[in-house]
Amino acid sequence: MEPKAFLDLAENLKDGKNEASWRTSVSRSYYALFNLAAQFVKPNFPDIFAKSRYAKDHDTIYKYLYNCGVEDVELLAGDMHDLRDERNAADYDVESNTFGNKHADAMYKKASRAIQKLEQATASEEGKKAIIKGIESYKKLTNS
Repeated sequence: MEPKAFLDLAENLKDGKNEASWRTSVSRSYYALFNLAAQFVKPNFPDIFAKSRYAKDHDTIYKYLYNCGVEDVELLAGDMHDLRDERNAADYDVESNTFGNKHADAMYKKASRAIQKLEQATASEEGKKAIIKGIESYKKLTNS
């Protein structure tokens, strides 16, 4: 499955007429970005991800991208972290009253911009190599 299909679904749901649609839009916006990032990171570091569990992958991918030394990638990792917090609230905090169509639209746009940054950063071999080298340096520094 193409991760950006989640973003298409989020776009449709953000204009829904009920809170379940808006919350699901926020959740799918996050997962579009997370899965796209995972498609890049995981194959380049199979030693780590072969041992990990899926829940841990969220933190690992965030930390690797956030500390890779490529400014735009570090910024989009920060957005991914924020979107994960929003996704958790959307999925688990049913008492929250912050989820409306404007909030869903804002999270959709945040994910869209972050995905665009990730695609631009990984469009060239040079860009990919810079990110991988930065992650390798981070791994060595942290013994992870």
